[in-house]
Amino acid sequence: MLLSRRASARLLLASLALNVALPVGAQLEPSKPPKLIGEVTLFGEETPKVEAATKTEIPISKAPGAITVITAKQIRESGARTVPDLLRLVAGVNVRWNPMVQTVDIRGFGENPFSNRVLLLIDGIPYNSPDTGGFPLSPGFDIFPIQNIKRIEVVKGPGSSLYGENAYWGVLNIVTLSAEDVSGGSAEIYGGTQGTVSFTGLYGDKIGSTSSILGSIRLLRTQFPLEFWKDDNSKFRASDLFLKGGHRDFQFSYYRHSDELGGFDEDFSSEGFPPGTAFKSAKKIEQTIDIVSLKYNHQRPNEPLSFSADVSYSHRYGMHCAGCHAAQEKPEFGHAEDHGYQLIGDFRMGVHNIRGHELLLGVEGRKLDRGDHKHELLQTVPRSTLSGYTKYAAYVQDQMSLFGDRVRVVAGARYDAKTELFEAKTSPRVSAIYSPNDRTVLRAGYSTAFRFPNFSELFQESWFLTVSNEFGIFPPMPLAVFAPNPNLKPEEIQNFDLGGEYQISPTVSAKVDLYRSQVKNFLVIGFTNPPPPAPPGLQFLNQPGRATVTGGEVEMRTNLTQGVTGFVNWAHQNERRDDDRRDASGNRFEFPYAPKNKINVGSYFGPFNGVRGSVEYAWRDQYVAPQFWYLVASGFTDPTVHPFKAYGLLNARVSYDLPLRIGKDHPLRFSVFGNNLTNEHQQETLTGVDTSLIGRQLFAQVEMHF
Repeated sequence: MLLSRRASARLLLASLALNVALPVGAQLEPSKPPKLIGEVTLFGEETPKVEAATKTEIPISKAPGAITVITAKQIRESGARTVPDLLRLVAGVNVRWNPMVQTVDIRGFGENPFSNRVLLLIDGIPYNSPDTGGFPLSPGFDIFPIQNIKRIEVVKGPGSSLYGENAYWGVLNIVTLSAEDVSGGSAEIYGGTQGTVSFTGLYGDKIGSTSSILGSIRLLRTQFPLEFWKDDNSKFRASDLFLKGGHRDFQFSYYRHSDELGGFDEDFSSEGFPPGTAFKSAKKIEQTIDIVSLKYNHQRPNEPLSFSADVSYSHRYGMHCAGCHAAQEKPEFGHAEDHGYQLIGDFRMGVHNIRGHELLLGVEGRKLDRGDHKHELLQTVPRSTLSGYTKYAAYVQDQMSLFGDRVRVVAGARYDAKTELFEAKTSPRVSAIYSPNDRTVLRAGYSTAFRFPNFSELFQESWFLTVSNEFGIFPPMPLAVFAPNPNLKPEEIQNFDLGGEYQISPTVSAKVDLYRSQVKNFLVIGFTNPPPPAPPGLQFLNQPGRATVTGGEVEMRTNLTQGVTGFVNWAHQNERRDDDRRDASGNRFEFPYAPKNKINVGSYFGPFNGVRGSVEYAWRDQYVAPQFWYLVASGFTDPTVHPFKAYGLLNARVSYDLPLRIGKDHPLRFSVFGNNLTNEHQQETLTGVDTSLIGRQLFAQVEMHF
């Protein structure tokens, strides 16, 4: 029987009480010895190391800033099956469905759908889209297959001192599995609601003593869990191929993602238009992304110098904004085209022979090529500007150890040189980490970041909302257009943070992180109103006012036994205008999609006689959308702002290891997943179409390891 809202709430309270208050009785296994410093790890895993915070692998207890790590064990035991769904459970991270993809913010706000204020790294290499500045897939169901992931590092707060652009709200680093982590193979078949079917296969092993190889494939058919796509019955079909190999100090990886989605046909006759009037996309929306990387890391014990380098190449062939918004404006908007490539080289040297110091010196070069896909962009801009740019950067970082390593200071800065589009930027950072005893870690820091406007924000010039009539009553025409703004300035942010962790007991820990951020030149969306008959324009603008964001996160973790573990976290965020200046469309600073409070609970149990399971609940407070979208959604009749109601998403998983064994030690596992069990139909993002969640979903999975 499916859970009622009241029953699910009781289950959550009971599971949390079990995690936090359950005494260690005689029937349970004895607790493990205390770990040194830092938060208690779920499932009794080893304390994870992190790379994204410093570009060096260090224990999380020595890392500057607020960091959450989602480990491989948590990923495998979770009811979440995509990276965005995992991120919903992280304190301070806000995830929401928009019509095309899930948007991810870290301690942030804003209406941009592409997550372009979060830097996405895969094995430490940046993969943000050169078109939108955000995650490389759009439309897209997922960022990267979770079956390939060893851990996810979520760095909260600005990160431009190491990474430059896009590391604005924070950094998300996906660390992939290696052959040594799996030493064998696995296969999964997954399916359920909305005709979802997925197959994943993975195999990895060592080759001799110095080499290894890993490969995986995923085939997926599903549907976005939104009423908008359900009404059109548009199936999302995707394939993912991931290869990773290593030999001595070298590591090579190749990732290919390919997908297609049937277009939509939204009836507008109910809005007062003649019968047969519709808002249509291209018949098929498709893309293929290829990402190749080569990593080198030479570091030996007691050697004074170490050397490392990353070289990556990414290429996208697919559709852009006009494929959905303006497919009937020009023939070329209706099919995929070459979006060019991005080539990045990052070269680093570590200096280890200065007592109490770990120096890192690095240079980065980036070449962005726009390919052939320039039809949507402002035609009066020189072709050389639209073709891309080359950028260079240099950075330095020092990790200083003081008082027997009880105090660590991390200081650094990065210089991004001038490009054809923007002036040079300098991004400093300084942090201090103090460990007064083996149970406590205290942190404080200051950091900055910037984000360059991307090509779409600067130069997009195409129809935005297009209507056509199948009976030929009128030709296709725009109700609104994308208006370019080549004068945009880079966004900037300054952040102060303070935090600490305390290990209350060997099995319970608490963590608190506070922050205060000031943003300026923030990019917002506004309307232009040219004289008739020209249609209104949708345009990106720099908000001239400044704003301050303050908030914090509190998390408790418990790991009483190998069979019972869990967490609860709470995030609070508050925004205020520092002045009342208005942007070019007459609006003061707005803070859309920023709930004041968010609470997440995760409870995991088992295995007990082959049974294991999880219950995860992500709740968020009320929030608002940008004011102009209320006007659009009402048919341009009512601009009144109505907050979205508070709501929560409840996911659960139950697995059973069947007696059937593959080989000697690998059982066949059967799992049942329930997503959105409280049957929420929340509209997480407001647009002119129905983006409500479809409600409850059920799935089943069979997996085997060999």
